[in-house]
Amino acid sequence: MKKGLFVLFGLLLTWSLGFAQQRTDSVHIAHYDLHLSVVDFSNHIINGYTDLTTVAKVNNLNQIRLDLKYLTCDSVFVGTSTATFTQAGEHIHINVPVMQSGDTAVLRVHYHGTPGHDDGFGGFYYSGEYAYIVGAALQDQPHAYGRCWFPCMDEFTDKSTYSFHIRTQNGKMAVCNGMLTDSLALADGTRVWDWHLDNPIPTYLASMAVGDYLCYADTFQGMNGMIPIQIYTSPAIFPNIPGSFANLKPVLHKFEEHFGPYVWPRVGYVCVAMTGGAMEHATNIALPNAAVTGGLQYEGTIMHELFHHWFGDLITCERPEEMWINEGFANYSESLVMEWLYDAYLDNIRDIHTNTLQNIVKRDGGLYALDNVPQEHTYEMHSYQKGGLAIHSLRTYMGDSLFFGCLRQLLEHYAYQNVNSEQFFTYLSQVSGMNLMNFYEDWIHQPGFLDFDVEKVINHACGIYEVVVRQKGYGTNHTGTDVPIDLTFVSNQFEFHTVENQALTGDSTGVMVYVPFAPAFVILNYHDRLSDATIDDTKIVKETGSISFGDTHCGASITQLSDSVLFRVEHHYVSPDIPSPLPEGYFKFSDNHYWTVNYTGSNPDGGWQFRLARGSDRLDQHLLDGYSLENLKLMYRPDAQTEWAPVPFTRSGSPYNSTLTTADLAPGQYCFAVAEEDMAVKPYGTALPMTIYPNPARNSVTLKTDASKADKAVLYDSLGRKVRSYKVSDNKQELDLSKLPAGNYILVLHKKGITVARQLITKQ
Repeated sequence: MKKGLFVLFGLLLTWSLGFAQQRTDSVHIAHYDLHLSVVDFSNHIINGYTDLTTVAKVNNLNQIRLDLKYLTCDSVFVGTSTATFTQAGEHIHINVPVMQSGDTAVLRVHYHGTPGHDDGFGGFYYSGEYAYIVGAALQDQPHAYGRCWFPCMDEFTDKSTYSFHIRTQNGKMAVCNGMLTDSLALADGTRVWDWHLDNPIPTYLASMAVGDYLCYADTFQGMNGMIPIQIYTSPAIFPNIPGSFANLKPVLHKFEEHFGPYVWPRVGYVCVAMTGGAMEHATNIALPNAAVTGGLQYEGTIMHELFHHWFGDLITCERPEEMWINEGFANYSESLVMEWLYDAYLDNIRDIHTNTLQNIVKRDGGLYALDNVPQEHTYEMHSYQKGGLAIHSLRTYMGDSLFFGCLRQLLEHYAYQNVNSEQFFTYLSQVSGMNLMNFYEDWIHQPGFLDFDVEKVINHACGIYEVVVRQKGYGTNHTGTDVPIDLTFVSNQFEFHTVENQALTGDSTGVMVYVPFAPAFVILNYHDRLSDATIDDTKIVKETGSISFGDTHCGASITQLSDSVLFRVEHHYVSPDIPSPLPEGYFKFSDNHYWTVNYTGSNPDGGWQFRLARGSDRLDQHLLDGYSLENLKLMYRPDAQTEWAPVPFTRSGSPYNSTLTTADLAPGQYCFAVAEEDMAVKPYGTALPMTIYPNPARNSVTLKTDASKADKAVLYDSLGRKVRSYKVSDNKQELDLSKLPAGNYILVLHKKGITVARQLITKQ
């Protein structure tokens, strides 16, 4: 899936029905030799024959089933002898002389008809004076779609070499996989184009495009020698090729450097009239015409499809449920391109991570293990975006040297083969010397995302601090084992000190580290080296006003600032620690997200702003089911050892998309809860005694209380609006009311953001 004008799919599509697997165990098609006429652009009829070199894999084989959809089989020969057959639906059942294991026979199948295409994506298309193949069907089952234009065993697990002999009208050419070996003009004014590919590929990667094409030719000096580059387009967009492919050769060099040699005979693209989509046909990538603009808008798509020549075309996932092996790596290659060309790797990863956390459930209908994604969701966010994020995390586990080096070995070891997820990590463990099966269990074999938060920090003196980290999960089955997390300590002077790769196991892990300064707070995974269940943002703020913290659903309204402040906001897509049993008067807490907020530097005045999103498929969609907005509470605790307590807030916006603004900027954790309507005006716990006099008052009042148990006093008007705040600095102090209009007010005392007392004041 791509961003922008097009929904661009780099699909590597598969099928694993039980019968299909039995068929590949009994017979193999070693080579396809296609002879096809594509000349009737009026009636959209094709005709010809295909020779299939068939190898028996069992004894006493006497029937072979081929796949053919939309088209009519006219006759079948085995060698020079006519064979009997039946065609029913999408299948041709051919009777063959009894074959023993290892025997070879050449089947010649004559056929004709009007080829078709999938309702969503894939198949044989005519567009004006052009015809082309997209070898994968998005909706049709099985998804491999070689059968829409030639008789075949349409299964990605059976890989074959190919020859193409495509007859076209004069003025048109055929562009296929492999290398163009000949072009022969016939007496009737047509021409036959001969192409050949020696690298074995499954049927869905076989391709053909017919039309008025020009070839942009170049060469690439690869690891294994000189490789031709051929890009075929219509004359209209031919001038745009250099601009859109400006970085093709630099990226090819990087792909080879990191993943091993490009083993295919040419680098090939052909532009076709797709309105959306792209397809990684081996050596003949199909791109939409509109992707070649002369600019780099679709560079990610161009490189994504090219990278399939390592992951997807060279090695292939064993089952469609494990498509992350193909599409996850191709998606990840786009981030690598951003790293190599634009030094924007982490920016790209963060964008993908944010989009995935926010949308994966509503796009894919749930959370699934990457090695068991339901086939109806194979080509959605799990295989592409979440797969790419898992690979990013794997790079953190292994480090660059082992990550790229071991993947090169894996590609060489499994070249032209299929691999499943367990084999993948077993092999990487063997060649790396690392036990990566924990990674497999935590990031691939279970659904969801791991999440981490600081539970407490203990000062052991002499610069030694113990950081206790808790693990949770968004849709996971278990916590992680030996997860390498980075701890970043931040001082009041904005100094940063990072301790990398601290192993976490289970619900709670204590980590002892040395810190060269007294930390104000600790950040986990500050550089986003793991794709966890948190969206976060860090900002240095120097001016008052409204501040947005990225996509965290959190902001701040800064009313007073004496110097710069460093803010850290973390939005966790997991349940907060919910009290059990719930406090009296409370019905429920939000069970799917909460915030951890911190700051250091000067002591600002203002309030946090938290977004309540109740629209369809939003985080808080069902929070208030059966309740009203008057039941909504904003809960706060300064640390994980303190009980949750309600804090006052004002609400703005619509009932389904609101902003809740707090009375101050207390650091700690915040979440939503649902309770009786009057719970917010009752202190949560024991009320702090206070005295206010005179009351009613004119210009000022005197506040008497225990200043060690309160740090801020906030005055609200009768509509609940914050009108003034005071720092509580003494057991007895005067509060100025002189500029306030007459009326009733509520004075609320806070200690670290928790409401500890409140009282009515009347201003005369």
